[in-house]
Amino acid sequence: MGSLIPLWIAYQTPVFLNDDSYITLTYAKNIANGDGFVFNHPPATQGTTTPLFTIFVGYLAKILPTVNIPTLAVFFSAFCWIGIVWIMFLFRKAWELSECQAVIIGFVIIASGFVSFLGMEAYLFAFLLVMSFSLFQNKNYFLAGFAAGFLFLTRGEGVLVLFVLLLFNALFFLRHEKFSQSHAIKSFFYIILGFSIPVSLWFIYAYGTFGHLLPNTLAAKSAQGQSGLWSSLPHRLTYEWIPVWGKQFQIADVSFLNWWWLLILIGVGSVIVRHRKWLMFIIWIVAYIVGYTILQVAAYWWYQLPILFVLQLFFALGLVQIVEWLTEYIPSQKISIGISISFVMFTLFLLSKPIQNYANYQGDTRGESYVRLSEWLNENTQPSESVAYIEIGYLGFYTSNRIIDLAGLVEPTITPHISEGDFTWGFWQYEPDYYVYLPDFDWALTDIRTNPEFDRWYQPVAELPGPEETTTFVIYKRADSN
Repeated sequence: MGSLIPLWIAYQTPVFLNDDSYITLTYAKNIANGDGFVFNHPPATQGTTTPLFTIFVGYLAKILPTVNIPTLAVFFSAFCWIGIVWIMFLFRKAWELSECQAVIIGFVIIASGFVSFLGMEAYLFAFLLVMSFSLFQNKNYFLAGFAAGFLFLTRGEGVLVLFVLLLFNALFFLRHEKFSQSHAIKSFFYIILGFSIPVSLWFIYAYGTFGHLLPNTLAAKSAQGQSGLWSSLPHRLTYEWIPVWGKQFQIADVSFLNWWWLLILIGVGSVIVRHRKWLMFIIWIVAYIVGYTILQVAAYWWYQLPILFVLQLFFALGLVQIVEWLTEYIPSQKISIGISISFVMFTLFLLSKPIQNYANYQGDTRGESYVRLSEWLNENTQPSESVAYIEIGYLGFYTSNRIIDLAGLVEPTITPHISEGDFTWGFWQYEPDYYVYLPDFDWALTDIRTNPEFDRWYQPVAELPGPEETTTFVIYKRADSN
């Protein structure tokens, strides 16, 4: 029954996802329409971080044309959420878990869901991460590598899983001398072969279609990080995210003095002493943090999700360890079982508070204003006319216009200029037919309107309510756009 909770939450999820989700869904829309990997208009660009999620949603939309694409994305990610629970249960012996322990871990995964990120690739990534490691622990080396290849196509950091698999494979054969060298070489080969098949097929397509292998989003976010206008992963992790994790378990005013962190520490201790197979998750998450620190990319809010997911797994292991201690050291079996069940239920109740809060979640508060803006563009412009803006997800998805992305995510030619803090180059280079101005982005785009040439060539043609009550969209049209 617990597996139905993500589906219920998906059913309750509002249509207004965050703007970055709609960048991916714009590509999915065009795939469903048979236009390929384009952001409404050619040329094809690799402007989404997650090609695998995009392809899945795009072909789902092709199969189910009557269902709107954001709903498909939300339900697809909800099924991935459910899938994680069942992987842990079906592979419980590979992870040296009892049936009861696997159920506890499953309920923790359900109760600590990323509700506001349904419709993004976070749960597909977590699903494939757990699947890769579980298949490896079950000695299905080829399939483990194959799942890791799909993980890489979900998000680039998935490549780190390949190195974790190879590392633990080497450690396994060093510890077990009874296995021959040929066994070791064969398992290495199977892992690499499994990984190479989906990745090679995608690289062939990507190079032939885009002219390069990796998503432009990596270069764009690296450029954003270099501009100094965005915070890095270590900074956000230290000062913004970690202090609020597990806050509902807080005992006093001290951020780290709460049961959430205590159970994680117990879980980590359990891994070091007993459940050493779970060290794979620790090694991977350390590599994840180090990798993004080295790349110095701009850290977006959802970059914390893989870290948080792994911590929730160790929280679950800590909970399992507490239950083991209770049943072991309390003489009366009935009392120990009763206390254990009560403790687990209370913990799950505290974990589920974020989900309870999200039951009334209304989605991205900017969504309604962006849809109104898109409707105006649909009614007053031609699809061939270009529109320049800095948040292009909603505009790309809800219109058919050519969108000039001033942040450079889907415009590779703009990306190098972002690293210098220059957000105006793309505007003057492409001379869009329409420009959407919002005061919220003056920190990046103020030089566009202060340029004397702007008033010469662009005139305001409409004003619409902005995302906030105090802000207004001003739509400018190029004088010679006809």
